[in-house]
Amino acid sequence: MIENIKYGNLETAMEYCKRNRTEEWIQQFLRCDGHNVALADGLLIEERFYTGIVQFDITLLNNIKDGAPEYLSKKDDIDYFFSIVDEMVESTAYWNPPPLIIEFRSDNGFYVCDGRHRLEMFRQKNVKVIPAIVWTTGKDDYEKLKEIIKC
Repeated sequence: MIENIKYGNLETAMEYCKRNRTEEWIQQFLRCDGHNVALADGLLIEERFYTGIVQFDITLLNNIKDGAPEYLSKKDDIDYFFSIVDEMVESTAYWNPPPLIIEFRSDNGFYVCDGRHRLEMFRQKNVKVIPAIVWTTGKDDYEKLKEIIKC
């Protein structure tokens, strides 16, 4: 799984972001290694504002419970979720995971749109600051976001 990636690593994301091509990296990652075409399509519906890669304080995601996402209710699905997390934990010796893709809404806080496996991996490893790209819909929310995180 981790061996054959093209966009799903921090180094590639950083290269795109350095060239001000954050949105392009997000689209490539989600459509290829990220396997999240629905999110990629959804992000194109209207104008979004992106931070680039930031060092994100994981405590800002306290609204998201530890463990498997709430929408996973079957034991097989939960077991599969944790098998992916376990593989990611083992792979960090030679793989730098890509940044989480997080949405910010001033009325609802932060939401992980892509990266729940990576979030759980970071939590299991007791990492307190994680790489993330945060996006908003609307300039007002982006201005509020800049007050919360350094971007």
